[in-house]
Amino acid sequence: MNLTVIYDNTAFRPGLASGWGFSVLVDDTILFDAGCDGPGLTGNLEKLGRSPSGLDAVVLSHNHGDHTGGLETVLELKPGLPVHVCPDAGADLEERIAAAGGRVVRTSPGMTIRKGIRTTGSIPAAYKGGPMPEQALVLDTPSGTSVVTGCSHPGLGTILEEASRISESASFRMVLGGFHWRDFSPGEAEREALGLERWNIGEIAPLHCSGEPARTALEKLRKNGTVHGGSGFDCTV
Repeated sequence: MNLTVIYDNTAFRPGLASGWGFSVLVDDTILFDAGCDGPGLTGNLEKLGRSPSGLDAVVLSHNHGDHTGGLETVLELKPGLPVHVCPDAGADLEERIAAAGGRVVRTSPGMTIRKGIRTTGSIPAAYKGGPMPEQALVLDTPSGTSVVTGCSHPGLGTILEEASRISESASFRMVLGGFHWRDFSPGEAEREALGLERWNIGEIAPLHCSGEPARTALEKLRKNGTVHGGSGFDCTV
């Protein structure tokens, strides 16, 4: 199963747009999050030889603009797409989807998006004093289980707990996405990185809001298993 980072804070491949946003294309057909702006997202898709016309569905991790900003542009180019959201993500997000021509699909724990691709369903979290429920993708392939996260507001460990419950696996081939460690002190990041060791993670790719503390702590602990990414990064899991 192929993963392609369409949009991220930095560009992995020259010539691609980057900014404070996140989007990953899963197996060329499922768009997980929609970046922070439409032209940057669809421009990168085009440069990477993809198009919204080839999408089967969109999954939104949570209701933040840096993950939903390009949604209207995608739906303008392919109206009628199912957009999978946490049932408690907010009426405003569902109204945006409907107004743009998308079809709202409320997810549940372990729900199948497509064969081999499931969602954790809504995991409770808070951000700046308000609720911020979030979901992640759980990918099942012959090489093992992988997880794709948006911002990990519930905590990366909490997300992996739910992914483990759904997949019935205590190890992960890859964990890729935003971890929200950007404001951690070096000591806090190292403690979080150490806590992940219980999961037996093959490769880990801290992107988007993970920040330098995550990259430094993870590389210190697992130099050969920490992957650098950005817009245009792709891998097979």
